[in-house]
This record gives sequence, C-alpha cells and structure tokens, in this order.
Amino acid sequence: MKINKKFEPLIFNIFMILGISSIISFVMVSMNVGYTALFLKSWMKTWGITFVLAFLASKLLPFVVKRIMKIFTFVENDA
Repeated sequence: MKINKKFEPLIFNIFMILGISSIISFVMVSMNVGYTALFLKSWMKTWGITFVLAFLASKLLPFVVKRIMKIFTFVENDA
C-alpha cells in the first residue's frame, strides 16, 4: 500500500498509540476485573477510551511541554 510521505508521522503515531494503549488497558483490566466473562467487553471498551485519550494527549501535550521547557535554562557541563 502506498501512502503519501506527509502522513508518515500521523500513521506512526496511531500505531504507537494502538500498541501502548492496548498493553496498558489489557494489564489494567486484568488487574481490576480479572479473567471473567466480562473481561473482553471491559477491555475493548477501556481500550477505545484509552486510545482516544492517548491520541488527544499526543497532539496537545507537546505544546504544554514546550512551554514548560522554556522555564529551564540548559547549559553545558563545565566540569
């Protein structure tokens, strides 16, 4: 499948979020619900919510972090 190069960062971001959110939501649902009949339904619901929140955070947090980083002054180590 050929996709325009300008979409590479977005697609990379989506795959990273899919992987990370699936692992984290799986572990959290496993710990909270256990492997019961409700596990799959709970995991899918949690994974969907987690994916949306992680995607939004990946778009908004860089701006916040850049503003916070402007507070600090970085210097080379003169040791």
